[in-house]
Amino acid sequence: MTATRVRGKQSDRKRQRSPRPRQCRADAEVKTKEVACSKRKRRWTVNDVHNSVLKVFVWHVQPNYKQPWCSEAQTSSTSSAWPIRLNGALRVVTNAHSVEHAALVQVKRHRHEQKYVAQVLCIGTDCDLALLEVPHADFWKGLEPLEILPGLPKLQDSVSVVGYPTGGESLSVTQGVVSRIDLVEYAQTGVTLLAVQIDAAINSGNSGGPVVDQKGNCVGVAFQNLDGDEESAENIGYIIPTEIVQHFLEDFLKNGHFTGFGSAGIHTQALESPVLREALGMAKNQSGIRVKAVETAGPANGIILPDDVLLAVDGFKIGNDGEVAMPWGRVAFNYLLNRHYPGEHCEMQVLRREGSPKKITLQVCLERNRDLVCADAGGPDATAGSMLPRFLVTGGLVFVPLTMPFMEAAFGENFAEKRPAEMPAELLHLLENGHRRCADHEPLILTQVLASELTVGYSELEYEVLESFNGIQVRNLRHLAELLDGSKDTYLRFGFVSKEIVVLDRLKATQALASILAQNMIPAARSQL
Repeated sequence: MTATRVRGKQSDRKRQRSPRPRQCRADAEVKTKEVACSKRKRRWTVNDVHNSVLKVFVWHVQPNYKQPWCSEAQTSSTSSAWPIRLNGALRVVTNAHSVEHAALVQVKRHRHEQKYVAQVLCIGTDCDLALLEVPHADFWKGLEPLEILPGLPKLQDSVSVVGYPTGGESLSVTQGVVSRIDLVEYAQTGVTLLAVQIDAAINSGNSGGPVVDQKGNCVGVAFQNLDGDEESAENIGYIIPTEIVQHFLEDFLKNGHFTGFGSAGIHTQALESPVLREALGMAKNQSGIRVKAVETAGPANGIILPDDVLLAVDGFKIGNDGEVAMPWGRVAFNYLLNRHYPGEHCEMQVLRREGSPKKITLQVCLERNRDLVCADAGGPDATAGSMLPRFLVTGGLVFVPLTMPFMEAAFGENFAEKRPAEMPAELLHLLENGHRRCADHEPLILTQVLASELTVGYSELEYEVLESFNGIQVRNLRHLAELLDGSKDTYLRFGFVSKEIVVLDRLKATQALASILAQNMIPAARSQL
């Protein structure tokens, strides 16, 4: 099994291009055994499973990332969920996208009429999972938590998707078989993780529901399917395997919040050419992949070098195609990195040419898998998965971080495929090829210039990538605020990647800011940075 390749390169941060999965959007140090449910004294029946599947009702208030001092109109959705026993406490598991931007979450049991208010304890955006608490004793009376089955299902295993899809109010059960186990792009953030493909339909509203085997054990969580526009995409669904679910739950138990999946920040090239292997000094019995780039702000910088040959990760030998052999099949090597938590060390064996080629065993402290233009909106210092919108207005210039939520707000959810004409090439370059200059680097965008006497001559500028302020390279939104606050210069000079510049009189910009904000009904010049 192989992960889908993107732009002809291998990376531990892959994105699959086609077919593109989409979310099944709703309607509109602990041990694994502590995460699993307690053993039962009786046989688990089909009716028990049905009684343990919950319906989730959510009211969403999504921020407007293009104008982040505003929010969109409220929307509502329904989805599915299921209970677990986590370290002795009863909790509810569903999808992250089912409860994102939630103003109110309610859950209802099968064949019950009352809805109970739930609280979101943790959201794991990368793996599209969320953990809920329902602090009502009556809700839990007679409700049995599902058993999480360790490991992965086998190909051709029969499974059932249980949930509340659109088309009715009652519980729905769809049966199918496991058809593939592979690395897949999770539509919520674009991170590539392990997923199980099944031939049972996963429809809108099934999101977050359990997928169970013939014994009633939970083998995964329904979360997305192939885009219906794709050829032969009918009845192709994906479930989050329990291996990923357990990673998320253990992460919450250890850290109190989601921290993510490990990444080394390296980009590699397959070595299927025997001439290339010989040129790199590899013996005939050796296999591996060439490291073609190491991200400057990545955890492997200074440890792994370009032109190193990566031979093994955590003792697993890497093939010349970049894959490793697991008990259930072959998979891209970055799967081994994803099994770690950020902050954990990973053992990597490389072949390095220092005179004569020699093997070197290295330890790399992994970090969270995060692209330069990422799904997080909260900034470099925020908790993983933070969706807090941020902005800064100075002299009528509106700056926001360049994030995936901003791109979707400005250019539509399918901007990567449609590539609208109004989307500048600089943004596309950062999206596809950008890397952090430093650990807290985030690109900033001049989204618009608020018209006033102060900004005459600049009003047509939009979607410009900020490069510098008064000759100083800007790292992030907070850094820009600090530079503005500390400036004593006569002029405020903003330089952009496009080579455009904007120069404002500092004193006039300060004096005019309050009236510009009032005229445009902006409540403050800055959000929380």
